[in-house]
Amino acid sequence: MITAYVFGQIIKPVIGVTRDLRILWALEETGLPYRLQALNFVRGDLRAPDYVRVSPFACVPAIDDDGFTLFESAAIVLYLAGKSGTLLSADARSRTLATQWAFAAVNTVEPAMIQLFAIDKFSPNPSAEARRPSVIETVQKRLNSLDTELTARPFLMGNEFSAPDILMATVLRIVQHTELLDAVPNVAAYKARCEDRPAWRKVFSAYEERLAA
Repeated sequence: MITAYVFGQIIKPVIGVTRDLRILWALEETGLPYRLQALNFVRGDLRAPDYVRVSPFACVPAIDDDGFTLFESAAIVLYLAGKSGTLLSADARSRTLATQWAFAAVNTVEPAMIQLFAIDKFSPNPSAEARRPSVIETVQKRLNSLDTELTARPFLMGNEFSAPDILMATVLRIVQHTELLDAVPNVAAYKARCEDRPAWRKVFSAYEERLAA
């Protein structure tokens, strides 16, 4: 059985955007059996030697699949899709395109959004506020490009929900505290479409309950 290392306690500003949501969503979509190992961020569980052996950078999420350990949310989502034979095409080119979109989500779209989130939630100072307009400009460029891509198809790979959609949809949550998604209707509709899936609703409900405890 897969052990999924997730947050059992985390600081309030990041609840709802933590990366463990990505692997939990993938686990529910694939139907792979799993159990949770909840970690307390404030208590320092991420720095415990046993966990650092699984996740050397002391980050969440990570998994242990009967001795095979893996960290980095995108890598885990793609692994779970491949292991289950779902959320990815069997065609080599299609799988490579899915990997491309997975990388785009976490390497191209996410970084500027993380910067904006950090400014808005953790850096209320003149220096951060001075940087905010340029960060917003980058986020808007990424969203506009994605909006164009989603003009003619409901999901990143076409008509079917797939592994990179898990990553992209959760990345978009990082800026849902702003009004930036209102200017990109295709992106907003895409995020809503992804989050309407039963697997997401189940995962997020359990997540909220766990972190509220």
